[in-house]
Amino acid sequence: MIRVACRLAIVLLAAASTRGFSASGPPDADAEWREGRLPASLTQGEPVKGGTLVVRIDQEPPSLDGITDSALAITWMLERKVIESMAQLDAKKHPDYPLEPALATGWEISPDQLTFTFHLRRGVVWHDGAPFSGKDVVATIQKILDPGVRSLHLRNNFADLADISTAPGDDFTVIARYRKPYFLAFRALATLPIYPAHLLAKAGDMLHAPIHRAPVGTGPFRFEQWKSGDRISFVRNERYWGRKAHVDRVVYRVVADPAVGFQLLKQGEFDLYLQLQPQQWLRDLEAAGLKGRVHRIRFFNPNYNWIGWNEERTFFADARVRQALNYAIDTEAVRKTFLFGLDRPTTCHFYLESSACDPSLAPRPYDPAQAAKLLDEAGWQDHDGDGIRDKDGVPFRFTFLMNADSVFLAKLAPYLQQELAKLGVAMEIRKVDWALFTQLIGEHRFDATSLRWGNSDVAQDPYEIWHSSQMKDGSNVISFKDPRVDALIEQARATLDDARRNEMYRKMGRVLYDEAPYVFLYSRPSLDAARERVRGLRPSVAWYDLQDVWLSRR
Repeated sequence: MIRVACRLAIVLLAAASTRGFSASGPPDADAEWREGRLPASLTQGEPVKGGTLVVRIDQEPPSLDGITDSALAITWMLERKVIESMAQLDAKKHPDYPLEPALATGWEISPDQLTFTFHLRRGVVWHDGAPFSGKDVVATIQKILDPGVRSLHLRNNFADLADISTAPGDDFTVIARYRKPYFLAFRALATLPIYPAHLLAKAGDMLHAPIHRAPVGTGPFRFEQWKSGDRISFVRNERYWGRKAHVDRVVYRVVADPAVGFQLLKQGEFDLYLQLQPQQWLRDLEAAGLKGRVHRIRFFNPNYNWIGWNEERTFFADARVRQALNYAIDTEAVRKTFLFGLDRPTTCHFYLESSACDPSLAPRPYDPAQAAKLLDEAGWQDHDGDGIRDKDGVPFRFTFLMNADSVFLAKLAPYLQQELAKLGVAMEIRKVDWALFTQLIGEHRFDATSLRWGNSDVAQDPYEIWHSSQMKDGSNVISFKDPRVDALIEQARATLDDARRNEMYRKMGRVLYDEAPYVFLYSRPSLDAARERVRGLRPSVAWYDLQDVWLSRR
């Protein structure tokens, strides 16, 4: 599940984003602009067919293969209307996001919640013309379970799957059976992206198969072209089984430099601009005269940014040291200075509004004196008088690994370096490109780093991030190990009652708070902008449904 927008990559101002009316009745355009709410008028009117929607993205995905690529939320965003699942999140029903039929027309769940039966839609064809059936669902699961395929982020959801098959004599009924209860079993099955069996059969480990970069799906858009370093495009699927998309084409243009991207936005080159920098969103759009020409969007998805300490390193093995580093960082100043307060502080692994979060766990205050005291207690003192703390002859000197393209980390890292130096802790900064960064993180070849974990659903299982079994191949990249957390995660996975499971997660959160494996920084919103002509746009945890988007010709 590492989705680093992150590996992985929402206050809910958007809870009312489709209303746009103040208490007095008429729309308040200034309030909508200020808060990043889209006017209700943008979801009204008769859709017009045609046109090309141009979307700015800030980085190129490594692939368009959701089976093996867990590294970027961008991969999921680009493929989500190309590759479909048996069910999808109902984006209009925030914040619960119940499931609605997609490739399945309906389903049954056994009373013991161990057997799941899906009835599939007939008459669906893949983009290459081959017919869709339950064989594709079974083949997708089998590919994920193949140990030779790099799909641990999905495989964990099916660890207790006993078998999956089509019903005897009926290729449009799929039956899945679990050995023991798992609270996400149904949702994991229902929302799994389904790939064509006839292409999976010759895809090997997926990494060198054509569908790794040129996906074939059943969705309302089909893959058209990928010009490396420039753009990825999709066109409307005229043979789509359901409601046809309104726009002819969606083009994702890769513009990494935020300054260059902003200039192109001012020139009208983008219809939808993803991830403006905080200052651009808050000040520069209006200063550039774009108010009235574009709409600002601010929406919180399930995500959080963190600073993590590799506990394989001597420096970070002691919880007192990790707590000290929490006290040494003024996270409130970071939020206000670098992010202009547009984010939300958090100390929780889960979605901001989740009952799994303990509201009593506030971020640790900035307290350098307490940080120094804890370091002293842990034995890290300046014994030789050189200005750097040491213990058993080892100086407290470590390297902070960061993605060289991160605008935020380019500001955060020097700040960390300066604050820790005041405590007698020497931090060096190493900047590497994204490919090397993910390799080093995956191999645990780093001292400290910062990432963002994100999820494309409000239902979350923390297993891959925090369970000790996930240190080797999962997303537990900091090698955190605590038997209390392991036990709580395992119990929660088998607990079907939401209230009981959330209590377990709150207990887990309290352990994490005390052990301080991360400095939880904030949950960062999507800070986007859409041209005035873009209609039908609706932000949700499932991102934007571009199937509903149309372009006004006024």
